[in-house]
Order: sequence, then C-alpha cells, then structure tokens
Amino acid sequence: MADISSASYKELQERFVSNLNGTSVLEVGIVASTAPVAAILRSFVFNALFSKRGIHPTKRMFSCMAFAVDVVTLIGPVLLGSTLLSDHAAILISTCLSISLATLLLCSLNKCEKQEQKQSKSILACDMSGKRPFIGAFRAYVLIATSIVILAVDFVILPRRFAKTETFGSGIMDVGVGAFVISHSIVSPEARGLSPNDAGFILSVVKAFKSSLPLLVLGIARFLSVKGTDYQQHVSEYGIHWNFFFTLFVVKVSSAGLLKLIPGDKWYGVSGLLLASFYQYGLSCTSLESFVLHGRDGNNSREAFVDANREGLCSCAGYLGLYLIGVQLGKFLFQKRSTVGQWVKVLFVLITIDVIFYLILQLSQQLVSPISRRLANLSYVLWQVAYNIQILSSFLFGDIVVSVANNTFLFDGAVLGGCQVCYPEKTQDEQSIAPAQQENNRPCACLLAAINRNQLFHFLFANLMTGAVNVSVQTILCSSRQGFLIVCIYLVMLSLVISLLHLKKITLKLK
Repeated sequence: MADISSASYKELQERFVSNLNGTSVLEVGIVASTAPVAAILRSFVFNALFSKRGIHPTKRMFSCMAFAVDVVTLIGPVLLGSTLLSDHAAILISTCLSISLATLLLCSLNKCEKQEQKQSKSILACDMSGKRPFIGAFRAYVLIATSIVILAVDFVILPRRFAKTETFGSGIMDVGVGAFVISHSIVSPEARGLSPNDAGFILSVVKAFKSSLPLLVLGIARFLSVKGTDYQQHVSEYGIHWNFFFTLFVVKVSSAGLLKLIPGDKWYGVSGLLLASFYQYGLSCTSLESFVLHGRDGNNSREAFVDANREGLCSCAGYLGLYLIGVQLGKFLFQKRSTVGQWVKVLFVLITIDVIFYLILQLSQQLVSPISRRLANLSYVLWQVAYNIQILSSFLFGDIVVSVANNTFLFDGAVLGGCQVCYPEKTQDEQSIAPAQQENNRPCACLLAAINRNQLFHFLFANLMTGAVNVSVQTILCSSRQGFLIVCIYLVMLSLVISLLHLKKITLKLK
C-alpha cells in the first residue's frame, strides 16, 4: 500500500466521495431489508441456543456467547449486504430467512411434551401488549447501519453507488439523515402523548431549546474538530460550517413550536406534507433551488454565512416536514393495542400507506423533481416516509412472527432482537421463561438494548473511531480484504464498548 502526500491524499478522498449519482430506490430498499431479516435471524438463533431446551452457560459465559451471537447475526448480514455481497443482497436475505426457518423447524421438533399438551390460544388473540420491540430494533438499526457505512464508505468495499449523491439521486447513505429524523420523531413526547397540552408556544420552544443544547454543542465541536484536524469535508453536503447536528437541533426546536400552532394532533402528518410541498414550490417556482445549488452569484460562491451554508440551512425545511410526518406515524404506532390480531391490522395499514407513498414518489420524480438529499425536496421527503415505513413494517412483521412462535410454544418467551430482561412486559407465562431467567441470574446482554441505552454515545464513538481510522490509515488505498478486516475490527470494538456499558448499567448523557 503506497503512501502519498497528505495534501494530495485529502483531495483524492474528497473526489472519492464526490460527484456520485446513487442507485435505484428499489436496490436501496432491498439492501436495507437485511436489517429486519437480521433481527429475525438473531431472535430465532438466540432462542434456540439459550432457551430452557438449549445450553445453560455461566453468567459470564452467557454474556460472551450472547455478544458473539449478536455481532454475527445482527451486524454481519447488514455489513455484508452493503459491502462484499451488495450485488447478491437478495440471496443474502433468502439465506438468512432459510436459516431462521430451519431453526424454527428444529425448535418445533424439540418441543417439550409438557408444552405439546397445552392448548394454545388463537394466534390472533396472542398477547402483544407492553413495549414495542420493533420500534427499539428500528431505532438501534439506524445507528448500526450508520456506524457501518460512515467508515466503509472510505474504503473500496462500499460500492460508489451506495455513497451520498452529489445533487440528485438515491444512495444508501442518503437515507441516513432522514432515518435519524424519523427515529427521533416517532418516539417524541408529542408522538407518545407525553407533551403537556397546557404548555404554550414560547414555553415549548424554550424547553425544546434546552433539551437540544447538547446537539448544538456537538455541532460546534464537530465543526471545530474538522477544521482543526484539516479533515476532508464534502462541502456541498451541508456547507462550510453546517453539519448534521445543527440540522437536528433546528428541526427539534422548530418542531416544538410548530406543533403548538397546528390545530389538533390529527393534522401533524398533513401539516408536514404541506410544509414539504410549500418548500418544493419555493424550489421549483422561485430562484431558491438555483441559490442552493449554485450560490447567490451562480458561481458557487461561499462568502457570507448564509451563502456558505445554504444547503444545511434550506434543507431544514424539508426535514422539518419529515419530522412532523414522523410524529403522526409515532402517534399511530403508540396507540394502545394488546393482541396479534390488532397488530396485524396495523401491519396492513402500514403496508397500504407505504405503497401509496411509493406511488406518489414515482409521480413526484416524474412531474416535480428527482430525489435530492442535498435539497431535502418533496421527492426526498416522500422517499424517506416510504422507506422508513417499509423498514418499520418489516420489523413489526418480525415482532408478530416471534409473538406467534411464543404462543405456539416454539419459543420460550423470545423477543425480537432482545430478551425478557430488557423487555419484561413481554412476559406472558412463567412457564414460557427459561429457568435461568426465572432465577434472574442472566444479565441483559442484548446488543440492540445496549445501543438504545446509549444512542448518542454510540453515534459519537463511531464517528471518533472513524476519524481515528482515517487519520491512521490511507483508507482508499487499502485492498478489499484489508478494508473489510479493518471495518470488522472497528465494529466489534464499537459493539464491545457499548455492550460493556450496558452490562454495567451505565447510561451516558450530555447535560
């Protein structure tokens, strides 16, 4: 691996991630489907290994084995699907599902006679009350996928069609910010009905400002670190000074005030669509799009603050519309439901809405404008709604399948991507819980639960490690084998740190 000068290497890095046009919306959806499939695979394998019919290791050995299973089943398929096996994602998904089915059949053959004598309830009447593992799994996977691609994109193992597009197009990395916005909005206080109704506009904005101050601090720290280390920066993504943290800060503070101005929580989604549509009108019917893409003078000038950060500032309107739609989606998902039958109806509703949004997306791309993450235009907002509902629906399907397996006594109280320690409300029957868990001598060693406990730290630590790798290694000069090995080591270290914090019950928060 030959070395080149730091100045020329930085230019080479910037060209490596610039002027890209992405791939099809369909391929993005297929590759992203490795995440819910991986969650299903993990649940089946985990239950087969550690149920009362499986092995019973010591407490420490259980934690080590659970960590290994989680890394292989939860991270492995997503990593392979976006890198080395990206051209065979459909085969990878089919393989994971086949292994899951084989594990399920194995469990059915090994059922205890005592359980076989039980009369199972109607499948649709099976209990699915309590917490919602599919939402937690979705939110954790937003971070897992992000941690994979932010480093893999610097190596040749990530196909260039998956990297962020320059202006128009759809790449795997283009869904990142949109998924983060949806991930935050569906669990917002407004979505869960925890926001006080008597709080006024100013009070809500002030409260949101205070709670979002860590994002502002992180945004400033990100800017200073990039400039201080002369780290390569793709300026057309957000601008010179702007970054992801500033966008999320503006969106969360603005949404807190805007939600107070909307007459009724049933209008959140409509308001989000209207905001995205008005923003698109400004892009299409005024000089706003030309300004964002080419600057005030039309020659890509970046002199004044607004001109220097025009992409980050203007795209906030699109992300704000997406956030409002996400709040409406969250309100729908957090309505009280208790049976599999009720959640099956929810699944059908989500699939129907998803199909409608994908159809509208096709019309928008043909009649209005192609998808543009840089602009966060109407087509991008529609795509992000459709994409995230697709992934959420897939995780919900997995949760339903696991619940049905519990009801038919194929599983011993399994939980999608987790265990009954991190989701105690899923417990239905003391006899469906593994003896080791009944004695409470097994810790929660679930990777998804660990990530959800310290989401911000996971994201920050992944970025710090990514920066450290880029400073230490000339990534784009590495071979595919070297790059894949480095990314694997990085992911294991990241997962190990976040899991140890979880086992120690340490929650890190910025005050």
